[in-house]
Amino acid sequence: MVTNKTPKELNDLGDRYFYGKKVPKNLEMSFTYYKQAADLNNPVGYFNVAKYFIEKEQYKQANEYLIKSKALGYTKANIQLSNMYLNGLGFRKNKKKAFKNLEEAVNNHEVHAMHQLGLFYLQGIGCKRNEQNAQKYFELASENKISLGMYHLGCLHLDAKQIKKDYQNGFFWLDKSAENGCILAINRLKELYQNSHQFLKKKSQLYLQEMTFYYDELLAKQNDDEALIRVGFTYYYGNDFCKVNYEKANLYFKMLISLDHTKGYLGLGLSKLYGRGLPVDYKQAKENLDVAATRKDIEALNALGDIHRLGYGVDVNYARAKDFYFEAAKADETNALINLGLLNYRKQISGASNDLAFQYIKTASQKGNSSAYYWMGIFYDKGIGVEADFKKSEIAFKQAIRANNLGAKYKYAQMLYEHISKIKLPKKRKNISYLMIKDLLMEYIKSPSTSDINTMYSLYMLGDLYSLKDFDLKSDKVSRYYYEVAAAEKFTKAMVRMYFILKDFEPQVAIDHLQEAIKRPHDGEGLFEWANLLYEGHELVPQNQATAKEFYGKSAALNYQPAKEKLAMF
Repeated sequence: MVTNKTPKELNDLGDRYFYGKKVPKNLEMSFTYYKQAADLNNPVGYFNVAKYFIEKEQYKQANEYLIKSKALGYTKANIQLSNMYLNGLGFRKNKKKAFKNLEEAVNNHEVHAMHQLGLFYLQGIGCKRNEQNAQKYFELASENKISLGMYHLGCLHLDAKQIKKDYQNGFFWLDKSAENGCILAINRLKELYQNSHQFLKKKSQLYLQEMTFYYDELLAKQNDDEALIRVGFTYYYGNDFCKVNYEKANLYFKMLISLDHTKGYLGLGLSKLYGRGLPVDYKQAKENLDVAATRKDIEALNALGDIHRLGYGVDVNYARAKDFYFEAAKADETNALINLGLLNYRKQISGASNDLAFQYIKTASQKGNSSAYYWMGIFYDKGIGVEADFKKSEIAFKQAIRANNLGAKYKYAQMLYEHISKIKLPKKRKNISYLMIKDLLMEYIKSPSTSDINTMYSLYMLGDLYSLKDFDLKSDKVSRYYYEVAAAEKFTKAMVRMYFILKDFEPQVAIDHLQEAIKRPHDGEGLFEWANLLYEGHELVPQNQATAKEFYGKSAALNYQPAKEKLAMF
């Protein structure tokens, strides 16, 4: 066939069809172009025709073309012929000829044959086993930036039997190989860090976890779907060795979507639903989550329940939310069990009961959900669907804390504080509890992912704690500091406390705090104190008993007992 194309152009066209590069894969069309190149006595053309016959499992014909390619000095044909001899494809198995072909390729400076020749020496294929020669050829391949050469060199340093082991160089070359995208090296390093190789015996557990994650991320960058899931959701939720990074999480979720993986739709849907690293977009979030849910992803089903329960881009529909939660719960999605419990607790669905609420939460806790431990603590504390039991509540909160549930620290501290105020304890035991409360609240406040309102309440509780006469660390100065910080954030109860602290020394500042507090009353205390000022009159507040009675009424409406008693006197 006459052609005006060069051999390179013909081979490139053949590759397009052989590999399906921007065109549908078509082996016969690729053969047409490869054969034209071969007919021009082109060594790469011969090699590619052989590649076609190997694909068709016509090995004898493949070998005829490989021999022609090799005769023209194309050293990649040597590598393929070595493989054909080694595996008995079109030839009788012959390890010596397999070895000889690789040796010829290396002698002709074929860099891709070097690590393979090293493996032959390492395994004694067609030659006597010789780790020194294996090392020599692995080093040659490594010097030529062949990642498999680096991998095998690293492994040899770690596993050597004939030559001296060298752990430092072993890790060095495995790392170089991993950085060059060698999946074998990445997985070997992950295994070494997970199993704490003796070279790493002085390293901390946190360091080992960080390094395992580092190599898992390298694996994710090679489009390994399981690694993409692990790395994406590690960045999404964060942990002891990895800070939350929504931008990186979303990058990996998008890579998963490019692979049409369910977890990519789930992750990106959650990010768009809650505005994590992306603008909130309820419509797109629901579309992504719908894709994952139709594939029976239980986390997506739970998230769709949240959408309908909270009215994210749709009308609030508790019954619809229940349906999604129920489907997820049937597949053991423990967060869905918790949500079913809370729908019952909040009486948001027909047939709701506290008994059902407790059972759902209990089931989730038995399956190890840390949020369920948190809710078990609350249910036992308040007697919701079960008899109130301080000890069982305490056990549940401690389980939640051990499982790194941050909210449990705040709730347990609050419960413990209220409990101690109601019982008699020896001062020593009471101070042990006070110190525990202090530590729990401080740990909660210092966390970067706390609730703003709970942080303010924690500051307020610390103010109260340091004001207690029987607390060994009692300090009016420290107490005032915590009240002031909470008051600066407009926390009502703290502003009322600042009123009491300042009213005799800085009355104007004190009254400013009180006036700010009554704009968003918490429990009626601030309203009651403002009513007292109006009723009795003050140099900075004109007497107005009619208005005072209105504020007593507002305070009583918030169930503030002193206000109720005051109104009863009128």
